[in-house]
Amino acid sequence: MRPLVLCELAVTDLRNLARTTLRPSPRVTVISGPNGHGKTSLLEAAYLAATSRSFRTSKLGELPRHGCERGEVTATFTRDGLSCVQEVVIEGGRRAVRAEGKRPRSLAAFATRSPVVCFHAGELELSQGAAAGRRTLLDRVALFFDPVSADDRERYEDAMRQRKRALDERGPTARELDAFEALAATHGARLTVARRRTAQALAEVTRRWFERIAPRGLALGAEYAPGGVDDAARFATELSLRRGRDHARGSAGFGPHRDDVALSLDGHPARAVASQGQHRALTIALKLGELDLVAEAAAALPVFLLDDVSSELDQARTAALFEVLAERQGQLLITTTRPELIDTARFSDRLDLSVRDGALG
Repeated sequence: MRPLVLCELAVTDLRNLARTTLRPSPRVTVISGPNGHGKTSLLEAAYLAATSRSFRTSKLGELPRHGCERGEVTATFTRDGLSCVQEVVIEGGRRAVRAEGKRPRSLAAFATRSPVVCFHAGELELSQGAAAGRRTLLDRVALFFDPVSADDRERYEDAMRQRKRALDERGPTARELDAFEALAATHGARLTVARRRTAQALAEVTRRWFERIAPRGLALGAEYAPGGVDDAARFATELSLRRGRDHARGSAGFGPHRDDVALSLDGHPARAVASQGQHRALTIALKLGELDLVAEAAAALPVFLLDDVSSELDQARTAALFEVLAERQGQLLITTTRPELIDTARFSDRLDLSVRDGALG
């Protein structure tokens, strides 16, 4: 399987980056510098160019540089000898995207052209934080296997918002509830199917990675815990029966917005029994699982962005991660405050760059 390679990243007025061009190594690029000078912003720009989203915020209006109304990023990727240019412009809290100078048919189509996976500080909550992070992981992977799942999620969420508004304003007897619940049931059932398939595949590959990097004899369990059902008729019936309860509590107690992936160690909930080292090993296993599944679906090794990994992981877990990555041929972009701690002796073509005050040096 051939790797996707980010050849050039041109950033204008994003975060604290005024006008910056990054030309990384096709294998390993280590970007160092003090905190707050733009290291993470460079990775965020690369992620934005590939996916149209930020891994740091859902508020697009935060991305343009202070005092600027517009920010933009252009990335050139190569894959199997062919190049692809992707552009994202953020202005007025909205985004405009182009691939090869043309508008894609959907944001999902844009986000799956050039597969990128990111490890950042927030990912450490995957094993011990709220279920929302694990749902997001499922949706990122599902996007590559079933791009329509993104549309199903958006339509489900919109229908459920309309249902809640009707309940809040007119109560459980509101006439429009049947229509909103039918829409929510159709798209919610499809989303449940996509997430179940993704969760099953992710669980299998995550267990294999965990067995390799965690203490021997420790059994990982990962099971999809659906909040809804995959049958639209049953889904709609359940929503109808729950109108009174949902009205009283102010939120819906049924549906894929309550999905989770239940993680366990030797049969006990990981959140309750795992040590910090075990949580980190589990997080790494989940991210390697994401890498493997995205690579399989995209038929290309994704670019892997690692933000300040030496600070977020202890020495043992960092060594285990880089041992695995050395066996793969994918491109790595790594940020750190201490480049001497990044052991890439097993790798070739390491490029070291530094960032200060938003400028590469």
